[in-house]
Amino acid sequence: MSENAESRHLAVIRVWAALAWADGVIQESERHAISKLISVAQLSEAERNEAKSYLDSKVELQTESISGLSMAAREGIYRAALRLAMVDLDVADAETAMLKRLRDGLSISDETAATIEKSISSS
Repeated sequence: MSENAESRHLAVIRVWAALAWADGVIQESERHAISKLISVAQLSEAERNEAKSYLDSKVELQTESISGLSMAAREGIYRAALRLAMVDLDVADAETAMLKRLRDGLSISDETAATIEKSISSS
């Protein structure tokens, strides 16, 4: 795997961690979900350690390194972020605002976002 691809995996985990921290607290269910993702992600040992650090202190949303992904990949990131936001059964206002910022950063239209959100809520 190329260094660039590995960096993108880490960038995606960072996005999800930022969402989990959006309300200022990472819930145990969010921590567990992200830990599971870290354990299966294709990361170097150094990247895995960095990803684990995202669970210990708040990280900010950064979409620059993943904005060049295909639309399908960006939609997948948004879909997973929605699921993560709902894992603790309470989508806080701060998480809703973060999801909007993520949508904008990934250049996902409101119509596409609504379709993804509907598919998540009905599953």
